[in-house]
Amino acid sequence: MTYKRLTQTASCQCGQSIFKVDGTPIGRFKCHCTICQTLYKKPYADVVMMWGGAITLPDVQPFTFRKYRPPPALRRSTCDMCGAPVVGFLRLAPFVRLAFVQSANFPDQSVLPPTSVHIFYHSRVKDFEDDLPKVSGYWASELAVTKLLF
Repeated sequence: MTYKRLTQTASCQCGQSIFKVDGTPIGRFKCHCTICQTLYKKPYADVVMMWGGAITLPDVQPFTFRKYRPPPALRRSTCDMCGAPVVGFLRLAPFVRLAFVQSANFPDQSVLPPTSVHIFYHSRVKDFEDDLPKVSGYWASELAVTKLLF
């Protein structure tokens, strides 16, 4: 499915960690993994996936990147001021990477693609009554996100 190109300046909750987005989303999902629950301080992360080149970071970054598990792992950033998630990257190959941006970081959420799947649903802290697929298990969840690429 092809979505509308996004051109926005996005930021963390406090507005100090700003970055530019200029690209077409690949998809959107809700991640219920324990890392997202801890990092986002919510039952799940509502995430928009894009190609890494769609994200332009500032020269001076008021946020810190780190990995929360062994590779392959997202490099996720959090704002140095408020601690909120900013953007995450996953390198697929030397010149290919994906970006993951929390939906709440976009000022105009009305143009975001609809959510297509719940992943890592086995780690959920609450059930969801919607018609979206609910994928449990590590590999099944990774496959569900990979399918969004194709």
